[in-house]
Amino acid sequence: MLLRERPTFAELVFHVLAHVRRTAAEPASVYDADWVRFCEGHLGPPNERTLAEDAEALGALAPGHASLARAQLVAWLFGDLERASAAASRELGSLEPEDVDAPELLAPLAEAGPAPELLRLAAELERPFFERLPAPAVDFARAEAALTRQLEAAPGLGDCRVALVRSLGLRGRVRGDLIWVGVPVVAGRPSFEHVAWQASHEASVREVGRATSGAERRVEQMAVVLLAARAERAGLSEEHARWLSHFGPNAPDTGEHSLSEVEARAVRELLARS
Repeated sequence: MLLRERPTFAELVFHVLAHVRRTAAEPASVYDADWVRFCEGHLGPPNERTLAEDAEALGALAPGHASLARAQLVAWLFGDLERASAAASRELGSLEPEDVDAPELLAPLAEAGPAPELLRLAAELERPFFERLPAPAVDFARAEAALTRQLEAAPGLGDCRVALVRSLGLRGRVRGDLIWVGVPVVAGRPSFEHVAWQASHEASVREVGRATSGAERRVEQMAVVLLAARAERAGLSEEHARWLSHFGPNAPDTGEHSLSEVEARAVRELLARS
């Protein structure tokens, strides 16, 4: 379930995006003040290199949830830093399938406007600084134990590969059967309990997305309700509530009343199968 290998290019892309403060209120944002402070402690202020200007420009070019989410597809394009740098001098529209690790993303990224191109450029310029950050010290045994414990509340985790991407902080992302979640960076934040619940949420999003044809935000809400119901059934509601509290006043509603009748029926069917 847990991959030991770091997706270094994804970590670099989300490192750049963690500095984009302008769109911090958007659901797709990964802006993280803790990560910014952590990096400043090792690399100095971002305004002493191109990162600050690039982050501001990215906030202007991808100002809303949809455009920001599309730009983030760049993170899946390359499996490692060397592959990304080898293609850095060429525009997305000129790349061939063999140049990337996710060729199916070339067309949607090319159609997404200038933000993905700027994100690639910003990542390449930031790479020498990013590589100066200390290597993460991850207790994989604790992380895997926390994830394994979640299988009762999120059985879909058993069908997924989970990779740790520390620049995601409290957040996670899922595409196909690959889940990325942040790892503890600053004073144990996020905890491994949080990491496991975030991975559980991403697995639930995948499960609902595969079973329904709802819009992205509705799939997210259905996944929230599904995970809450399974957590209650497993006697893990207190832990689930701790994870949910990181949303603060923006915490999503976990009740079935937040869903349409069609959505609620789909969630009940998924519950019944597990």
